[in-house]
Amino acid sequence: MCFFENDYFLSKLKAYREITFPMLVPVIVELSDKHWHKILQESLVALKTILSEIDPIAFEEALKIPKNDERRFIVKPNTDKRDKLDQKWNKLNTSLKATNPGFEQPVVPFRSNKLVMEYNNLYKKIYDKEKFMND
Repeated sequence: MCFFENDYFLSKLKAYREITFPMLVPVIVELSDKHWHKILQESLVALKTILSEIDPIAFEEALKIPKNDERRFIVKPNTDKRDKLDQKWNKLNTSLKATNPGFEQPVVPFRSNKLVMEYNNLYKKIYDKEKFMND
């Protein structure tokens, strides 16, 4: 519960609400209504209020997700779906190259074989600083 009092944590929760809300909101709402421990139940009600204030629309959308929907349980991305999406992009890029020979496929920074720091100078500076301090 203390995480939800931390501004940094709340900012990350808001930034990734498409992923976090479907996992958290239904559980927190259910526990805030049905938990047996009164003090914990009051904390969950407060937490439910915090989440609804962060993004009321995303909060309501998360409540509409059926209980058996996989979005509620995703912890890591589905590789099959990722592969299908990559295949669609490859097909699109091939089509673009066929119609426009000068087309160059953009470099995508988030691939399993690429490090984020290779594309993000700020991250690289932080990584180098941490490496320097830990050596």
